[in-house]
Amino acid sequence: MLDVIAIGEVLIDFTPAGRSAGGNEQFECNPGGAPANVVAALSRLGARTALISKVGEDQFGSLLHRTLLSSGVDVTDVSFTNEAGTTLAFVHLDEQGDRSFSFFRKPGADTFLHAQDVPLERIGACRVLHYGSLSMTHEPARTATKAAVLKAKEAGVMLSFDPNIRFALWESKEEARQSIYWGMNYADILKISEEELSFITGTSDVEKGTLELQQQFEIALIIVTLAEKGCYYRMAGHAGYVPGVKVKAIDTTGAGDAFLGCLLYKILESGSSLQNLTSQQMSSMLTFANAGGAAVTTRKGALMSMPTTDEINQIIESSKENNADRFRPGFHFSPPSNWANDPNGLVYLEGSYHLFYQYHPYSNKWGPMHWGHATSEDLVHWVHAPVALFPDEHGAIFSGCCVVDWNNSSGLFKDSHGLVAIFTHADTHLETRQPRQRQSLAYSSDKGQTWHKYDGNPVLAEDGLIDFRDPKVFWHPQSERWVMVIVAGDHARFYQSANLREWSLTGEFGKGEGSHDGVWECPDLFELPIDDTGRSKWVLIISIGDNPDCPEGSRTQYFIGDFDGTKFMNDNPSDHILWLDYGRDNYAGVTWSDIPEQDGRRVIIGWMSNWKYANETPTGSWRGAMTLPRALSLTINDGSIVLTQKPVREVEQLRKDSMKWKEITVTPVSPFRQIMNEDLLEIEAKIDIRSGEEVHISLKSSGQSEIVIGYDPVQQWLFIDRSKSGVMDFHPSFAIRHGARMAAVNDKIKLQVWLDRNAVEVYANNGLVALTDQIFPDAPMQRIEVSTQSGQVVLDSLQIHTLESVHIPGGATVQTAGRNDV
Repeated sequence: MLDVIAIGEVLIDFTPAGRSAGGNEQFECNPGGAPANVVAALSRLGARTALISKVGEDQFGSLLHRTLLSSGVDVTDVSFTNEAGTTLAFVHLDEQGDRSFSFFRKPGADTFLHAQDVPLERIGACRVLHYGSLSMTHEPARTATKAAVLKAKEAGVMLSFDPNIRFALWESKEEARQSIYWGMNYADILKISEEELSFITGTSDVEKGTLELQQQFEIALIIVTLAEKGCYYRMAGHAGYVPGVKVKAIDTTGAGDAFLGCLLYKILESGSSLQNLTSQQMSSMLTFANAGGAAVTTRKGALMSMPTTDEINQIIESSKENNADRFRPGFHFSPPSNWANDPNGLVYLEGSYHLFYQYHPYSNKWGPMHWGHATSEDLVHWVHAPVALFPDEHGAIFSGCCVVDWNNSSGLFKDSHGLVAIFTHADTHLETRQPRQRQSLAYSSDKGQTWHKYDGNPVLAEDGLIDFRDPKVFWHPQSERWVMVIVAGDHARFYQSANLREWSLTGEFGKGEGSHDGVWECPDLFELPIDDTGRSKWVLIISIGDNPDCPEGSRTQYFIGDFDGTKFMNDNPSDHILWLDYGRDNYAGVTWSDIPEQDGRRVIIGWMSNWKYANETPTGSWRGAMTLPRALSLTINDGSIVLTQKPVREVEQLRKDSMKWKEITVTPVSPFRQIMNEDLLEIEAKIDIRSGEEVHISLKSSGQSEIVIGYDPVQQWLFIDRSKSGVMDFHPSFAIRHGARMAAVNDKIKLQVWLDRNAVEVYANNGLVALTDQIFPDAPMQRIEVSTQSGQVVLDSLQIHTLESVHIPGGATVQTAGRNDV
């Protein structure tokens, strides 16, 4: 049984081949024709295919017949005729390899295909029939094509249709439109270009246009090809964009046919009906098809240029490698390679900020945890350092903290001070085989360059607790003791120590308090002043792990209260929940210890991801990044004490050029638009919303991606919409619109937006609300648009700063020189 039969034109493409000595344009002869290209692509991949067509009794017809046969296509039903010559097409290429055509088909041999030439029994027994519109431009081929389609429909054969509009071959555009309508009425799969979609539906909006076609013709799968940008697909229940791959194109002839052949091959290979294909399956299939189409553009000709599976997979792998740079942040911290998650051991010592972090140096997915390490003098420019802590006989190195032991209370230093890391050792109990988490120490006498594990590890164990991790330690002057806050599943525990080595339990907090949507993780505890009141309060930060039943995934809450050195008292009712960040991608944030008192800041940084999809983000050889460092403050808002956060002042040094506007009125018919040639931006806006409804700041790529930061004054809701933000198909929870309640102040809102290649951070009303989201756009953001749905809004002020990209020196993932951690 044949896999795919195609019916339609097979022809000769005359492709530009330079100029003669006399300066005349020369052409080379390349077999082609859309249906023939599709089955050639399928045969190249290993499918069993056949073509139904006619060629002239001339040298071109003979060439086509031989070429199809050598390509593995069954040519039993490719017949010769003396009624007309073989159809010829002269291809004209521009500098980008895009083509236009001049046809010699008045008439062509392919138009003389008769109904009696169609092998109806073979069609009824195959798996897919592919057809286009060009075999319906003239009789008798029109009747022959329709007979083949009706037979396939009657037999339950899958039908694939490509309009492949060439207006020069039709009597009129209306005749072309009606024939295409006929073809779509029977199609199970429709492959269509943007231009063809616009012609058929009257709209260039691919989402709107495909929805209209699906509703009108009940087509199971519609794919809109978007050239190098990739494609958009729509099926019942799901739709989305799949990005293309970048190659150096020299001839785009046949690219769409190769795309479709590759897609049909993958659909047949899956063995599933179209209705049962998931969004993940479609994404994988279309990635393969995009790469197949791209491969054809790298060489001239069509039918003879169809790629092999190995060639396609090589392009896909190369594209994945390029993604490492494509989404590598410009000013957010990311690992040199492989996996990174929670920030650990944040400490300041003698001019350097240290950032340790959960690190897997051998994979871009979570695995046996190490402590990665980087240092900075300004919280902006980081230098990668060698891995600080390695797994050992006690287990992997989970999260923890660092402190400066100024007075050598630990006794680990010789008449001096040094750094002490307190972290969780994670392994499996040898007898019970249960997960086991215990607390251990490491120390450094050379400002964090080399580390020594403490001989007495572990220093704290609770045998009855499975979840017992992520210690945060600080010196408590009032009790003259070290205090540890650590989490144990559903609560935090407090311990005291005089020497960092021996610990005693003093209190617990959290059972029944705040959110318990997931396991408690990564605590922090510190005191902050409240505005200029002269009073202060303690802040307890608790991160919450992913719960499959909660759409938000992992996130971070905080509590405001008092701490007496032994226990924490919550100021708010137990069911009152305060969120640190209302985006999806700020988790496990902790603050730096030992920042000098004269600085006066409490600075936090978080892991910019979410456990729902952290292992699947499309960043290639590296995975994981940190938020911007943020200065925390306490303020009184509506009678309640809450945290505010702003990026540390040091990030302002990244500003290159600035543009400013004032008193701009925005209405539905007159939005504000600005084209940018930079993809790293800071936007500051003060917006008067009293006369308008929902206001949007849209960040748009040169492709199809768009991120919307919006405010709804009726609902008093600030939100980010990343449902069209680019690559999103790696997890169903990623494409989302979400936000937080926020009241305007005197009918105005103030926004600060930081846009990086892989993320957007929004701070509203002086940091009262923060939203952090990862994004993976199909191309760099290049347009900013401010719009409203009705009424008008006024941009009291708008500033757009372009930003420098931060190069991070170093990058050794594993280095044993100077290592002493046994």
